[in-house]
Amino acid sequence: MSYLKRWPGCVCSLTVACWTVHLAIVDASSALAQSCGYAEASDDCDSCEDNDGCVSCRVQPTFCPWEHRTGVWGELLYLQATGVDMTHAQQQNGLGGAGTTPFGRISTADPDYNPGFRIGANWALDRFSSIAVSYTFYESSAVDTVFPPNIPGGGGSVGSLVQHPGAALTGSAGPVNANYDIDFQLADVEYRRLWFGCNRHWLNYSLGGRYGHLTQDFSQTGVFSGGLGGTIDTNTQIDFDGGGLKFGLDGERLVGCRGFSLYGRTSLSPIVGEFRSYYTMRNTTGNVLLANAVWKDDRFVTILDYELGIAWTGPCRHWRFSAGYMAAFWFNSVTTPTFVDAVQADNYVGVDGTISFDGLTARAEYRF
Repeated sequence: MSYLKRWPGCVCSLTVACWTVHLAIVDASSALAQSCGYAEASDDCDSCEDNDGCVSCRVQPTFCPWEHRTGVWGELLYLQATGVDMTHAQQQNGLGGAGTTPFGRISTADPDYNPGFRIGANWALDRFSSIAVSYTFYESSAVDTVFPPNIPGGGGSVGSLVQHPGAALTGSAGPVNANYDIDFQLADVEYRRLWFGCNRHWLNYSLGGRYGHLTQDFSQTGVFSGGLGGTIDTNTQIDFDGGGLKFGLDGERLVGCRGFSLYGRTSLSPIVGEFRSYYTMRNTTGNVLLANAVWKDDRFVTILDYELGIAWTGPCRHWRFSAGYMAAFWFNSVTTPTFVDAVQADNYVGVDGTISFDGLTARAEYRF
């Protein structure tokens, strides 16, 4: 009786450990073949043309390469937030007012790459469909310090670019410190189903729901001059919570006969929620609140993300490892730079921006 031990799309020999591979058909007992989830040769899967010199899929394992499987996975994210760098201070010649000019570095709190994670599970309803759930967590942090420029004869200071002009504060003798955090969380539930598939490539579509939480925290501290001068803390906090539908596509294409494949996935999530934005300026030396703005705004935020990479699936098709590049865009968001500009101008019309996250991802998955 003939059986196949193969990666999807390739014919390989079967061993008890399921790791010794030969491009050949071998004889094996039924119990040994089924130990890796493979059964007697059959026409369970649709046959596709052979584009890579591998054996045709006409003689099939029990598990077709496109078949939905129950499993769990964990993923490491290494992302950077872009499009929201916070320019908060500048080196200048003079304390402020007439005659003061920029003189050196424009200081920006710029989030760098930071780690996050994503975990999930997939429950197969049948060979063609499944229910998937996932949770994503990411935090980033940036710090920045600026000192006055070294000007012969003196006169250098640091001017704040985030304080409200009505406070009439002048420059700082330095240092001026800034902290900036951008964090998000996502929770997804979706129904996935095979759109089309064969022995070498396949595509799934998905429909479900998504909850999103986004937090942006910024603070600047320094000793500034002026009639209301002293140690001035300027802070903003922006929180968003929302939910809505999620539409997605994910596909895979086998490469060669050693378990490697190229994969891609993308999703679009129009979610409805509320931005809660807070701005404060406080003279901590005298414990005096100099400015305070609280603004809430309902928004339709669209999250678009995509991921491309390479994967390897083990001979028994239980373990799968992948690595790739991903990017996510939060459109129509209230960002820290646009909110500070709105407070300084006392104008909250057209306050919106796009927050982007991009970087590397690596996933390990176990399928039952």
